[in-house]
Amino acid sequence: MAVPLSKIIERLNRMGGSSFSLADVQRGLDISARQRRELHDFIAFLVDASLLRQYRRGRYKMRARLETVSGKVRLRRGGGAWLHRDDDDGGGIYIARQHTGAAFDGDEVLALLLPGRRTQRPEAVVVEIIRRGGGSIIGVCRRVGATLVVHERDFGWEFELNDAAAGLDNHLVAVAIDRYPEAGVRGSAHLLALLGEVGSAQTDINATAWRLGLPLEFDAAVVERARQVAQPVSDQERSVRVDLTALPLVTIDGADARDFDDAVALRREVSGSRLWVAIADVSHYVRHDDIVDGAARERGTSVYFPCRCIPMLPEVLSNGICSLKPRQERLVLVAEMLFDRTGRRQTLELYPAVMRSRARLTYAQVQHLLDGGCADDIDAEVAAMLSAMDDLARKLGEQRRQRGAIDFDLPEADIRLSDAGLVHHVGRRWRGSAHRLIEEFMLAANEAVAQWLAERRQLAMFRVHEAPQREALLALQQYVAAFDLGFNLNDDGSVDARQLQRLVADAQLNGHDYAVNRVLLRSMQQARYSAELLPHFGLGSEAYCHFTSPIRRYPDLITHRLIHRLLNGDSRWLHSELATMAQTCSAQERRTAEAERDIIDLRKCQFMADKIGLRYSGRVTGVAEFGFFVELDDFFIEALVPVRTLGDDYYHYDAEHHRLVGQRRRQVYHIGKPVQVVVAAVREKQREIDFIIAGSEIGSVRRGRGRRKNAGRKI
Repeated sequence: MAVPLSKIIERLNRMGGSSFSLADVQRGLDISARQRRELHDFIAFLVDASLLRQYRRGRYKMRARLETVSGKVRLRRGGGAWLHRDDDDGGGIYIARQHTGAAFDGDEVLALLLPGRRTQRPEAVVVEIIRRGGGSIIGVCRRVGATLVVHERDFGWEFELNDAAAGLDNHLVAVAIDRYPEAGVRGSAHLLALLGEVGSAQTDINATAWRLGLPLEFDAAVVERARQVAQPVSDQERSVRVDLTALPLVTIDGADARDFDDAVALRREVSGSRLWVAIADVSHYVRHDDIVDGAARERGTSVYFPCRCIPMLPEVLSNGICSLKPRQERLVLVAEMLFDRTGRRQTLELYPAVMRSRARLTYAQVQHLLDGGCADDIDAEVAAMLSAMDDLARKLGEQRRQRGAIDFDLPEADIRLSDAGLVHHVGRRWRGSAHRLIEEFMLAANEAVAQWLAERRQLAMFRVHEAPQREALLALQQYVAAFDLGFNLNDDGSVDARQLQRLVADAQLNGHDYAVNRVLLRSMQQARYSAELLPHFGLGSEAYCHFTSPIRRYPDLITHRLIHRLLNGDSRWLHSELATMAQTCSAQERRTAEAERDIIDLRKCQFMADKIGLRYSGRVTGVAEFGFFVELDDFFIEALVPVRTLGDDYYHYDAEHHRLVGQRRRQVYHIGKPVQVVVAAVREKQREIDFIIAGSEIGSVRRGRGRRKNAGRKI
């Protein structure tokens, strides 16, 4: 049994300012000889952590009262953990790998706070496990003699598998803990799920999905129910819906898309342009509180990995009856909008309809046409309509810019795998005016629907984005001042979005847009769902929602249901239910983003694994105390150059200007700086890549390491 550290801490705090010996601490505590050794080690740790002062002849004295906190542990892949208290604002307290003790993910623990050491973030060490979290772990199953042993790779724990079965050797498995390991003795566990053979690309995805609680498969009853409701359009439905089958509606998506949930058509009129945005009427097939709805609600969103999708809805719906396939009748909910010649919306009509897609177009096809290419594979009526669409999309974009919408145009990763599951390409996904055409139409429809809802009730499933906080804006002001740029704050510390839009334009004129855009992006708050009407700062919109993707986003499905209710004269929907749904959907969106980012980071590590020692050009994308991040020119790869590897000088972190400055040679590393780097290390398990500056030598360790999360903000 381990030494009762919580009792030791209580006893030390009672010592106050008096000096004491180990014998004084032990007095009154019934501890064994082995525990006395652990006590000695703990006292030595407190001295090393500057919590105790050591004197001659084995005497000690408290430097300050020892503070403890309790909370739940969330383990990090590759080691270390975060301690989250009930009153946390989300940041948590960091626990280094060597300080996690016997804690497992989800355990409630008592931890000792450590004084500021190598980093500015709070740190702690686990001293006692208050309550086990139960739960499960993922590990590799290996046969050791006659026993199957599950080895957890991040922390090295081992469990004997109670229900050993054939075919598990060298497979990744999820197991439930029956007995925890202690003092070198393996724990025991039973099998929950077989995730796949070690090294398989699909196994990686299964493991990430399991770790984050993403359901991988649909229950048989859900699939059967989806099959039952996936019926062709009936005469009864045709009779109560608007017939749009003669309208030249088309879908425009990526070449690898399989679920088509939006179609568009446009007609020029004397006063401007009439735009139809037809969205798959998923709510007709997925009814509230049906078992299919329950499965969709549990997922919250589809999850898109390179070469694989975990859908929100069973395939018979997502890729079948709800998908707007060409020349097939489909049920849709339509936003029909009339815009004047400048792109201002004049009217909106929402109604259920029946449509038949004229064509399934790809972005590449449409872009080729817009660039003046031959359109032999597109009929003449559609080709003329696409040119008119491009004209309207440009006007809509200009209207958004005039009201202060901020466009960052961030690249997305384009990762391609071979048939064998090996990564052979990591680039930036191409985006042209064909993509922006669809984006503008979807933004226009989402905003129009949100305003329509807001006119009828203040409670719905809105997409909101708060303005940047005052502290972030002040820091941004200080940063851009170095480029002779600036913007004004209002008396209350807020900012008009048009001020930031002008900042982006001015930065582009003087060549500092790369750096300014990235710092501005990190100043933004994260968008979320809300039952209450709040503005969307990034889009410069007073009301915004998600309406256009009900096949892959549950909030869109909620919006469709609310529209149908209102069209039928029923405005009832409990505020508490909507508020809970909004909170849940926001959390599920973050979970999905984490899963997608995790696999993308893994694929990037796998792609770079055989490139250690190779030299590449890139530019600095972010700077921190522990180093700076560099994005390569040739590949969409961002990695850390640790400050400890900069052996030519001692570097000081200038937080105000986001730069590292050499004390002697005055070498400066700032956002946007072009650099030459060499791939130094790849750690797949931690999803980390390290670069070093080309020609540099490894310096001594001067600061702690750190990692940043993806800084992008979704709208």
